[in-house]
Amino acid sequence: MFSFSFSASGGMALQSDKEEKLKENIIHILMTSIGERAMRRGYGGGVEQLVHDPNNDALRAVVQHQIAKALTQNEPRIILQGVNVNQTDGTLTAMLSYLVRQTQLPQNLSIPIGLGGI
Repeated sequence: MFSFSFSASGGMALQSDKEEKLKENIIHILMTSIGERAMRRGYGGGVEQLVHDPNNDALRAVVQHQIAKALTQNEPRIILQGVNVNQTDGTLTAMLSYLVRQTQLPQNLSIPIGLGGI
């Protein structure tokens, strides 16, 4: 989930490519609690706070709304095209469709939201 890792040989830091970094940032936004950042109180998706609520259609609608709102407000590099939240075996999965604003390339991202998050 970080923008860099270390090479197999040891000492050299490697950066994620731009698309991977963008996906990491999207996940970071969604898993950050709203109000967690002192200087940006509105930053975050707050979806992890909702996982203890009853898993029903209303919860999935709230999660879908929270995700759309968080990404629209906090990630200017994408144009969000769709958010679908589904339940499988007690775990919510958010399926995101978006365009990378700079390249206009469509992307999809599946994010499991449940006990332990991703």
